[in-house]
Amino acid sequence: MALFCPAGTHYQTLGKPLTGIQTDNSAVVFIHGVGLDLNLWQNQTQAFESHYHVITYDMLGHGLSPNAEAGISLNTLSHQLVALIDHLQLHQIHLVGFSLGGLVARVFATQHHHRLKSLTIMNSVFDRDDALRQAILLRVKEVENHGPSANIDQALTRWFSPLYTQNNSHYLGQLKAKVLANHGPSYSRCYRLFGEGDNVARNQLGNISCPTLITTGELDPGSTPAMSHALAAHISSAQVAILPNARHMMPIEKAREVNQLLKQFINVNR
Repeated sequence: MALFCPAGTHYQTLGKPLTGIQTDNSAVVFIHGVGLDLNLWQNQTQAFESHYHVITYDMLGHGLSPNAEAGISLNTLSHQLVALIDHLQLHQIHLVGFSLGGLVARVFATQHHHRLKSLTIMNSVFDRDDALRQAILLRVKEVENHGPSANIDQALTRWFSPLYTQNNSHYLGQLKAKVLANHGPSYSRCYRLFGEGDNVARNQLGNISCPTLITTGELDPGSTPAMSHALAAHISSAQVAILPNARHMMPIEKAREVNQLLKQFINVNR
């Protein structure tokens, strides 16, 4: 059954029932990346639902949530998360953000650190160098001119290893169709947030005091290990984990390793 907040955010809850103000620190909220939806986290929800309250949701402009309006910002997406956890009466959460979701999680953490039991930023960007900045801004322009179809084939090449691509053509076809089905203006607006947001809240990162895990793939060309280490250097409570031989779409291609990493980190910080 589809669940919606009063403002329209589409979400799902799995695992233990959510009743009353949650104070047992067992709620885990997952935020997907640009062009995707809450179904990104299927492998993680299956791994966590037996011991945690698991919440996934569609960011504005994605899935069944409202479209992204002109002027949307990462602050807007952070406010959407606040409204969701208030609606669910969650006092503190473990927050996991992937790619664009990692930028949203970062903004949320600088503003609402008291509501976090732990923070995981996964395959997310920080302080791109000039070459990466020029490349992503070119892709932003292509998306604004041609919509989600502008660079999806190149994206799939960056996201997955050749071996995974060869052995999972049906799934990649479904994923491509999902991206292409996005509302064009919403996708463009959110893609620009991803393209321009690598240094969002940079001067406020010292506000983050909860245990923080920053992780990416060894072979992720856009969200590099160097970025993870550089971001962690600004957060006193942060640790870094780099998954060997992993590319961008770790929650899918490296689900077992990701689940093990998340469980170990979150269990220690319950």
